[in-house]
Amino acid sequence: MTTDPAAFRNEVLLSLQRALWDLVTPGLRAVAVRLSYPLIDARLMYEAVGSVERELVSEVESYVVADFLPPVDVRFAAVEVPPGEQRELEAGEEWVYRRREGEPWVTSDGTASC
Repeated sequence: MTTDPAAFRNEVLLSLQRALWDLVTPGLRAVAVRLSYPLIDARLMYEAVGSVERELVSEVESYVVADFLPPVDVRFAAVEVPPGEQRELEAGEEWVYRRREGEPWVTSDGTASC
């Protein structure tokens, strides 16, 4: 692990990518992260937040924690951003994941989907 900002960013983004495997649900609208070594601060934006979403965020956070040694500190939160409400970055954040929304596309069987 390095304190170089670019290298730290790469390590965090790769860690988050792995941590999200099998934990992206239909209700997850976006994931944003703010990096300020040694802090990794992430928001997982869901259509609605309940106990299942909080447990999923805890699991993602645990995977990321396992990838870093002290003094790195990890703080993840499940936040509710209902459908129709804009997903927006807060100061210093960048997108890790955003699902496609708002316009229909054609599925493999030729039907339109939203």
